[in-house]
Amino acid sequence: MEEMRFWVQRVYLQVGSHWEPAVDVCEDDEAYYVIVDVAGVDKDDLEVEYHPNGLLVIRGVRRPPLMGSGVQYLVLEIPYGSFERRIPLPSAVNADGITAEHRSGLLQIRIPKKVPSERTKLLTIKP
Repeated sequence: MEEMRFWVQRVYLQVGSHWEPAVDVCEDDEAYYVIVDVAGVDKDDLEVEYHPNGLLVIRGVRRPPLMGSGVQYLVLEIPYGSFERRIPLPSAVNADGITAEHRSGLLQIRIPKKVPSERTKLLTIKP
């Protein structure tokens, strides 16, 4: 135990602090994809919003595991507490078709692109 204390000088429990999960953003011809590393975050502690200005906001809370009384951390590297990520997206998306799925520690969000109209539209000129 003394060796462990020598190896780990100090450990601070930062529960409630702000942290940022890693995010990947990619696209194909049909959609944009946002993948967020939310390992240890319960689905009920996640919130995803899409704003009309093209901003995707992801919020959540990673809660520390409940340990028994008398447990003393020797190393604490996993961040706990709330987070928020803001991801700007192009405006040409189908907001009604956005889906989110929480699986295997990843939040996967699919944002469909708007399909450009390929037909000619005749406009009526008002007097």
